[in-house]
Amino acid sequence: MTFPTAFDAYVPSNGLDFLAVSNIEPVYVPFDTLRAVAVNNTAEVASFTYAKKLTPPAVFLHVLRCFYFGLALLYTGFPSGTPGVPQIGFEELTMRLYHTAVLHDLGWSNSSEVLQHPAHAMTFELHGAFMAYEHLHAEAPDLDAFQVGDIVESIVLHTSQWPSGNSSANQILMSLGALFDVGGYNGTGLVGLNSSLLWHPKTVEDIEKAFPRGEFYQEGIAAFDREFTQKPNCLFSHYPGGLDALSKDLRVGPIVPEDSGARSVRALKDPHLRQ
Repeated sequence: MTFPTAFDAYVPSNGLDFLAVSNIEPVYVPFDTLRAVAVNNTAEVASFTYAKKLTPPAVFLHVLRCFYFGLALLYTGFPSGTPGVPQIGFEELTMRLYHTAVLHDLGWSNSSEVLQHPAHAMTFELHGAFMAYEHLHAEAPDLDAFQVGDIVESIVLHTSQWPSGNSSANQILMSLGALFDVGGYNGTGLVGLNSSLLWHPKTVEDIEKAFPRGEFYQEGIAAFDREFTQKPNCLFSHYPGGLDALSKDLRVGPIVPEDSGARSVRALKDPHLRQ
């Protein structure tokens, strides 16, 4: 079994509708298969370096886990070949997903560079997205407006949900990976989706072993508290139950402990998509 060569560029935002066009089977995907995907060109290395410099250590490991959780879904049956839906190639999608994942939590940083940025008073998704936009224009000049637009928009929207409409493949992969890494199998994901239908526990265990959770709970709680205290109108303020519910959703330990037995404008078209 290998990765498909192309995927639906746009998918339903609603969880049940997404499942209806998917062929996802939560089979085990060895981490060697995932890490064999090349993410080492100059622009990707620059994003990795930038994020590692600014993002809190445990949050940085979170962003890497998010990438690999998304990558695993591409292996196990992410929507592909749906009639009438433009297709995006594997290399193009994984490139966009990598930049999106590693840059998506820049707004969680307490570094002076982040706190002094003109967008620092915005909700962290927008704050980080502005920084990602500036970074990509400086360090990835070969990316065009469609590519940068999808990456940045996916950062802005990764904590948002809708009962209808469409998301880009990149955006829903980012959302699914981030929500799952925060809450695990019992956390709050896309409405109508059961995470056990998406990821095999052994796949999860391997990813967490490669990028341990460490102090992610503590760093995450601190970030949530800052958002609600300093920005009462932040996007997270719309989370059902508010800060208390969000804090309870955030996992303290690994999703799969190592001893768990886990083995069981219409004329404007993106030129990178195949019609």
